[in-house]
Amino acid sequence: MFDYKHAVIYQIWPRSFQDSDRNGIGDLNGIRSRLDYLSDLGIDAIWLSPVYASPNTDYGYDISDYYAVNPEYGTMEDLKLLIREAKERHIAILMDLVANHTSTRHPWFQEALKNPDSPYRDWYIFRKGTVSSPPNNWLSFFGVSAWQKAEDDMWYLTLYTEQQADLNWRCPEVRKEIAKIVNFYLDLGVEGFRLDTINTIDKDPNFPSQNPEKKGLQFPGNLVLDRPMVKQWLKELEEESWGRRDAFALGEGVMTTEASVKEYCGNGKPLQMMFQFDTVCLGYGELGKYDPRKLYLITNQQFKQVTRKWMTAQQRDHTWLGNYLSNHDHKRHLDRFGNDGKYRVRSAEMLALYNFTLYGTPFIYQGEEIAMTNPKLKKQDWRDYEAFHSSKAMTEILHIPPFLAEKITSFVDRDNARTPMQWSDQKNAGFTEGVPWIQVNPDYPAWNVKSEQADPDSVLNFYQALIRLHHEHEALCTGSWRELIPDHPHVLAYVRENEEERLTVILNLSRHAQKAVLPENEIVPSEDLLTSTVPRALTAEMKLLPYEAHLFLHRKHHS
Repeated sequence: MFDYKHAVIYQIWPRSFQDSDRNGIGDLNGIRSRLDYLSDLGIDAIWLSPVYASPNTDYGYDISDYYAVNPEYGTMEDLKLLIREAKERHIAILMDLVANHTSTRHPWFQEALKNPDSPYRDWYIFRKGTVSSPPNNWLSFFGVSAWQKAEDDMWYLTLYTEQQADLNWRCPEVRKEIAKIVNFYLDLGVEGFRLDTINTIDKDPNFPSQNPEKKGLQFPGNLVLDRPMVKQWLKELEEESWGRRDAFALGEGVMTTEASVKEYCGNGKPLQMMFQFDTVCLGYGELGKYDPRKLYLITNQQFKQVTRKWMTAQQRDHTWLGNYLSNHDHKRHLDRFGNDGKYRVRSAEMLALYNFTLYGTPFIYQGEEIAMTNPKLKKQDWRDYEAFHSSKAMTEILHIPPFLAEKITSFVDRDNARTPMQWSDQKNAGFTEGVPWIQVNPDYPAWNVKSEQADPDSVLNFYQALIRLHHEHEALCTGSWRELIPDHPHVLAYVRENEEERLTVILNLSRHAQKAVLPENEIVPSEDLLTSTVPRALTAEMKLLPYEAHLFLHRKHHS
């Protein structure tokens, strides 16, 4: 199996990585042309966001054919070539499997819609309501009713966008087909999968309303999340596909809890790894990123508390997380947890050092290695379905005036994370010779791969050094994690340790200088392996500059 515990995984959102045919849209051959860059960076695997045929309502997470590549991205032959050439560079390809729903344009759904007697009707979730009202009061993840009308009093479930119809996993044919899709890509040489929103595949079979005493649409919560059959169906899928092929499986679970991670992941469980959302959702209101009621404020204590919770849970429960700060579903992390102004470089390096020294596997989202930031696009530059819908929902559900809803949307919009990769200071940041499908971040002339490659003190070179250290030090991969000064409001300090070595991590999470007093018995002779400032000794009292970060190594001498 792909050695996930020692790996560094790089997420590519294909539409914005590299265009090879001048149509302004990133593609598979564009990725192929950048494999040497990724190889030099030192990564072990690429998680490829969906490249399947899709009408692009949710940019590939609405699949219309699982066995075809979106023509905008290339052909199946291009995909095979990418897999082969990545493998030659010892880079594994992990595909994104979207198995909770398909596009409503998928032939299976089209057949189900036009013919109530078709066997495909059972592949989706059709339920009776009335001619004018749906079967229950469920709110979708995108802020509208979770039901769309089929005919007369018949409705079908769409927990995500209205163009993503939920599959009925109670139908054995659906489960067989999903296993067939997984095996098809394993045959092509793919080494594993990220399973999209995998903990919503089981819905309460009675489809009751949530909080029926309340007015308006209600988020279904426990009626669709982590229900009893999820684990059983995942186990069955594992046995029919990746398990028998010794391939890798990573689960994305919506609103993941420690208990649900333990259910699905670890020894004898169907998945090797899970993601948690607590870190990226800090500062969001209870309805998610489009709920501004917490004003998007994050304290360093909250950041430390979430870190502590998940590091402790993994070691206690023998589970394994993929650790990340940015991905395609949330704005970039620099202005959320760091500083995208005066301390852009230093805070980017501090946060990278954090993510790479946690217990679990570090993920990089394309562009974070050059400290890319959020351009906060104006409405005419939005491309994301979620942005338009959620902006409207803020006004309808939270009664936020439209002008303010628009401002908030520009601030949290996923498009922020989807602007083109910045390769050089050439036109369109070297992403395309055509017209880019979405605006390029205007700061690209100063922040790009080419200029950072030439600067030994760049964030890119810091990432390269971090990846090398992650590969060289077993304690950073599988050593224990232990916190040192939990009560400090702004400094996070911890130790990664095994029998051979002990690595001490000191991070000032704050934009102000801080003083940290470490327990005397934790001070051991150490080498400063990597820092966001200048190398220094590990001492009991440390005066830290804003966003100062250190990785200290102590080698144990065995007699």
